[in-house]
Formats: sequence, C-alpha cells, structure tokens
Amino acid sequence: MSLIKPFSGIRPKKRFAKQVTSPNLSYLNNYKLTKKLNFVNLLNATNINKSKKILQSLSDKGIIQQDRSNHFYLYRITYNKKKLLGIVGKINLENYDDKKILGHEETFMERTKKRKEQLLKFNSQISPIYTTYKSKPNSLKKLSNIFKCKPDYNFKSEDKCRHELWVIKKENTEKLLKNYIKNIKKIYICDGHHRIQAMLKSKKKIAPMIIAFPDKQVNILDYNRVIKTKLKFEKIKKIILKHFSLNISKKNKKLKQNQIGMYINKKWHTLQLFKQSKELDVTILRKLILNKLLKNNKNIKFVSGFKGKKVLENFVNSKKYDLAFKLYPTNISQVISFAEKRKFMPQKSTWFHPKPLDGLISSKIIS
Repeated sequence: MSLIKPFSGIRPKKRFAKQVTSPNLSYLNNYKLTKKLNFVNLLNATNINKSKKILQSLSDKGIIQQDRSNHFYLYRITYNKKKLLGIVGKINLENYDDKKILGHEETFMERTKKRKEQLLKFNSQISPIYTTYKSKPNSLKKLSNIFKCKPDYNFKSEDKCRHELWVIKKENTEKLLKNYIKNIKKIYICDGHHRIQAMLKSKKKIAPMIIAFPDKQVNILDYNRVIKTKLKFEKIKKIILKHFSLNISKKNKKLKQNQIGMYINKKWHTLQLFKQSKELDVTILRKLILNKLLKNNKNIKFVSGFKGKKVLENFVNSKKYDLAFKLYPTNISQVISFAEKRKFMPQKSTWFHPKPLDGLISSKIIS
C-alpha cells in the first residue's frame, strides 16, 4: 500500500500564478501588507477573518480553482543549478509516528494553536508540508525521467528560484509515478511540524498534503538566534568559558561542528567546545548558554541562515537585541536519525531551503 495518495488540488489559473503565489515571508525584504489578492497578504493579514475573505475572494473570482478529479502533482525547484524533485500528494495521519511517517522537532504550543485555528477557519492547507524519504541513485534516475515532460507551471519567484508544477493526467506517467511511490517505505517530516500537530489536535479526519523530496537533494541551512539579555558581557563570558574557548573570529571563517559564532560589541567570536560532543550544536547552545542567559522564549528571535551574517549584525547593532549566535547547520542524516529514534530536536533546529511556494498547490483539509 502506497503512503502517498492522489487528491484534487486547488491551483491558480496559469496567467495568475506568479502574482498570487508567494515564497515564505523570510525570503521577502521590507514586506508591507497591500489589498492585492495573493497568498502573502492572506497569510499576513491583521486577523484571521480578513485572511479568510481574501481566500474566498480568490476562489469567487476564479483566480484559484479546484481540480475536478484526483491527481498526483510533481513540483521541481531549481536554485544555483541544483534541483529538488518533489512529489505532491496526501498522507494518512493514522500513519504518523508508527514507523511510516515520522517527525523530528519539538513544537511551540502557541504556534500549534494558531495553526489549528487557521487550518479549520480556512478549511484549506495552502502549501504542502515539506517531507523527505531515503533515496538511491538508481531510483533518482527513474524519478528524473518522470519529470521530462513539459510542466503546467514554470516561473521564477521572489526567492530567486524557478518553480515548476505538473498535474499528472497521462495514464503512462501516472503508472510510472505510482510504481516509484510504492518504494517509498518511510516519510520524514522536515518542515511543518506545527501544522501536523494542529491537525492531530483538531481531532478531525484530516489528510495532510505533503511534498516528498529525496533525501539526497535536501538542503539545510543554519537556523540562528538573536537574543535580548540584561547581563553584561563579562557575565556572559563567564558562563561561556565554563564549556568553551572564546576567540575573536577571523574574517569569513566558516564554522565547524561543535563551534558556535557569537556577535557582540560589533565583533564576531568563535566558541569552541572543550570536549567534542555528538549532540547537535543547537542543543549544545540551548543547554550550555541560552538556558543560562534567558528566563523565557520571549527574548529570542530565530533567523534563517538564508538571511546571512549581516542581518544578525544589524539586529545587534540596532540595539533591538544584545547578541547573536550563528550555528553550524544540522544535516539531513541527523534529521532522519532523530526521527527514527523517536527523539526530538529543539524548536527551529533546521531551515530547509528552498521551499515550495504558498498557493501554487493547495488542498481542502475536510472534504
């Protein structure tokens, strides 16, 4: 029995696709709400009822439409000459955490609650949950061959990536894809844990829409932290020096595992753990530093590595925050290992780049 099933997706008409879809807000600079009917305004409207009206208007005006029958969808993202080959379908939540569909990351209760409200109010999932599966070189060749036909959508978005989507209607292509999917024995949730938890807590029969990428193609960036603390630098140093050496960083020096970058007083420092550890760097940071500097999560902000070091520096130089920590990225084998061992990474341990656009393929969560 296949883990991924076809469904009747909701898609924009081709001529509207580029203007109504949107990358994650982290990819947009100085975004301001407008009255335009698109998914970036929908997701960032001042209240959920306003968002629902935007979604309804997109449907009423025929800008987005639901397919009349069930299909699989293929989604390709191209960035820096690299390609991510995704299969879009639905999964059964009853398979979650039973050795077939596995998560790896802790969630925030408030964010899960917000996602639950949003999903139920919209009765829609406006972008697929990002997942992966173990892949082999031979199977990847077969997958690449399925992507050789002309896509239904093909355009560059504001994340500087090319996004292509196929609606699988041809019988021979569907047969090839079904045979490929049969060999996917486990699916690992990468990005979308809050939505999965929201669906589970809704206690309704919801089949999440997912996009499954081969593990060999998945790219993970660092997920960094800026914090606000009343502690002086000497006190911070004292906490750090119990477990780390502390040296001013050389310009453009890349971090290694068990090293953490720290920006304070307009200087970058490298924190090197005294004893090598198999723990994730994000866990080491939380246990040995953040838990001693912060009383709660209100004084911390998570910043994608996509933004670069300059953004971290700007947060601190502006005095909105007091110091920044830059991390070595978690890798996909660690994600899979944690999921299989039923262990959980700290929140915001991974930033998967690139991501599918919001609104290019959506689905009803309750038919």
